[in-house]
Amino acid sequence: MITDSPGCIPAARGFVERHRHGLRALFGVLNVPWYDGAEQLAAAAARHWLGPEHGRTIISCTPAQRARALELVGEVGLLEATWPQAGTAFDETDIVAGLWSANEGRLRLVRRLHDEHGCRTGPVKLWCGQRVREERDGSVDDILGRLAAADPRLLRHPWVRAELTRDPLDRDPWQRPFATEYELAIAAALTVFGPGLTLTDRRLATGPATLSGIPRRTVLWQELRTADGLALTVLNAAARHRPQGPPRHTTASCAEEWLAHLPPAVGARVLIISGNPHTERTLGDIARVARCAGRDDVILQAAGNGAPDRPWRLELCLGEIARLLHNDAAHAGVTFAVSAAARRA
Repeated sequence: MITDSPGCIPAARGFVERHRHGLRALFGVLNVPWYDGAEQLAAAAARHWLGPEHGRTIISCTPAQRARALELVGEVGLLEATWPQAGTAFDETDIVAGLWSANEGRLRLVRRLHDEHGCRTGPVKLWCGQRVREERDGSVDDILGRLAAADPRLLRHPWVRAELTRDPLDRDPWQRPFATEYELAIAAALTVFGPGLTLTDRRLATGPATLSGIPRRTVLWQELRTADGLALTVLNAAARHRPQGPPRHTTASCAEEWLAHLPPAVGARVLIISGNPHTERTLGDIARVARCAGRDDVILQAAGNGAPDRPWRLELCLGEIARLLHNDAAHAGVTFAVSAAARRA
């Protein structure tokens, strides 16, 4: 279930119903036809805005159109940071991983919620997996530079030294240092929690590779512990086929593996951390997986940082709107809410 704490968007209302006026204005500003039918509306958004990765595709518009469109995107809640109410206690916190900057920001948010907001996060689970390192993640030298900038001692950390035994020029990118999102997430955790972060328990993966051309994973999850005792478990989810891009894990597939391999306690209050413009769609994907798995007892609440302030910020948000409209059309009657109790620009 989704939490109905004060400030939540009513769970009985879908994305389009809650934001129909603003969405209609957004479509008009960008000269995209509006349809009252959910499927037609989702199809129109997909044709104009949906790209291969997080829906991002470059649109053609004037500076005035772009500025107004961003105002309207903000009005539907896809730009601001979202925080839970101060002092909320959670049984666990689950972070949906992404690129390095997102992972670092989401891990730091855990600390901020504790230190500045008085929240109890419980143990932290970081969902990542079989996505091979890309140019936008940075090179091996870039990653080493980030580690050294955070604390030069990290270059001598046993886990980092083990990664550096791999050949950075290996013809197989899966065999290079910091090869996948899983290793990148651990490296980002080191920059946030420092050289006192230690590897403790882990579960080895069994069975064959899930997809042709992608090696079988050797680790299912790795547990780490910070110097002050916070438990951090990194899930290494298997790659899956996706309709919108090359194979990798997805939010939904991570949620399935979370429930299968690292399940929350019955009735647990779980904080899901992602980041805008993905916060609402991510929570909805997880809620649907939990419901289908018979885990509607789990109480889910969302938190996340604001949308990145980059030149393609609008495109990122428009692609996410297209995905939200698709979910509204595909899952009519299966709706969810995002806590709006504390938002920060």
